[in-house]
Amino acid sequence: MKEQIAIYLRLSLEDIDKRSGRIKDVSNSIASQRLLINRFLDEAPSLCDLPRTEFCDDGFSGTNFDRPDFSRMIDLARKGEIGCIVVKDLSRFGRDYLEVGDYLEHIFPFLGIRFISINDQYDSDRLKGKTIGMDVAFRNLVYDYYSKDLSKKVKSAMGVMQRICELISCVPYGYKVSPDDRHKLIIDEKTAPTVRKIFLDIISGKSCTAIAKALNEEGVPTPAQQKNIRRSSSVIPQWTHTMIHNLIGNIKYTGAMVNHTRESRFIRDKNQRRLPREEWYIKENAHPAIVTREEYDAAMNAISRRRKSARSAHDQSDRVYYCGHCGGKLEKANGTVFACRYSRYHDGSPCEEVHWRKSDLEEILFEALKRQIEITKVEARKADNSSKEKSESLELQLSMLKSQLDTLGRDKLTLYENYHESKITAEQYLTTKDDLTVKQSELKAQIEDLENQLKASVQDKNAAEEQQETATHLSTLSDEQLREHLYDAVERVLVYDGKSVEIVWRFGEASVGSENNIESASLPPGT
Repeated sequence: MKEQIAIYLRLSLEDIDKRSGRIKDVSNSIASQRLLINRFLDEAPSLCDLPRTEFCDDGFSGTNFDRPDFSRMIDLARKGEIGCIVVKDLSRFGRDYLEVGDYLEHIFPFLGIRFISINDQYDSDRLKGKTIGMDVAFRNLVYDYYSKDLSKKVKSAMGVMQRICELISCVPYGYKVSPDDRHKLIIDEKTAPTVRKIFLDIISGKSCTAIAKALNEEGVPTPAQQKNIRRSSSVIPQWTHTMIHNLIGNIKYTGAMVNHTRESRFIRDKNQRRLPREEWYIKENAHPAIVTREEYDAAMNAISRRRKSARSAHDQSDRVYYCGHCGGKLEKANGTVFACRYSRYHDGSPCEEVHWRKSDLEEILFEALKRQIEITKVEARKADNSSKEKSESLELQLSMLKSQLDTLGRDKLTLYENYHESKITAEQYLTTKDDLTVKQSELKAQIEDLENQLKASVQDKNAAEEQQETATHLSTLSDEQLREHLYDAVERVLVYDGKSVEIVWRFGEASVGSENNIESASLPPGT
């Protein structure tokens, strides 16, 4: 297994033109990297016949190592299943020069892994314990600064484009990017009529809910479906009140371009902050309008005239109920009844059957919780005993290995003394010393593995004790007190028709009870 070669490929989102979707530098494409590396391996006599495994992170930045296939490759390397890693150049491996240097000088030599960067003409086999060299270290530093400088320049250029409203950060439903000028919007003849109809329906007095329902009945694709955007949520794509409301509030439909509504606080900020309206960049008549400014204002006035229920602070602890059919969160009417809000957007939908009284649901949860507490106590006790036995066994093995390691250290000292006293030859000394060093390395690797297992076992033991303590505490509560803590133990409840629900307990967050954290329950008799 140690003969396995890992081919690592990476393409960053920064290498792709966001407008055209094309790669800026074709030589950095995944296909190009793959071709270059395989050609290099085919021509290397010592590597051409060895098995190869490909690891590819397409669309991940090189400024950090939080990449799925990179992590998978390193895990296999730590297990000794990879003997050589080959990349096109060091920038594909990573752009953080400190982290890259740590891998090249410490981690890979320790693991006995050969590392090859083709374009940098770097092969760790030629170093044999020496440092990576000033040229490679400097090149890593250049890659790091290049990445940070590029981010600053891109942000600056985007800022200029935003000020003159030539940047299209988002293409609204009803528009598409002009094929002649990527900074201009043109009307999408397929979807623009739907947008105009929505505005006219709002002006005529229809509600957002009624419009959404009509669009769903007509089978009109949602904006996400129209753009083939895949959502991670399990909620079925459909028009909703919120989607209609947000569409009406988009001033871009009047022909105005709006930019700088959000701002990053630092480079690669994943959570941008929303800016006040006075800081927005707005340019009138930037593209063809779907509705006039008068129609836009009329639609906004029609929405604002609708009576808005006074918002008050409500207990949100019971917001754990979800529709078992569409996956949407249930809404609570008058504080007493839970129903699927998506049922109003479709006629004949199974979501219409999801209509439960809160008291009935809480009665189911209460009875199920009492059963789950007893199950958790038993499972936690078993896991605690198992963890204790495993920890004791690991500690014993660890003690024995450390004793063997100490013995090898003394053997090396004795070996040197025998050589110094001319009791053995230099050749015997070097051969035996190398054998002892190999055994020491193997023992150190085994000790590290056992220490990690022991650490994990201790964590499992602590989790088991914590769950057992929680379950024991809950079992001492009265029914009235237990009802007060009902939602503390519930992660999620999938509600189906008037007969069954599925409960996901928070007991399953740790390893203990993970097989029992999902429970099906039915409506109590007589309700």
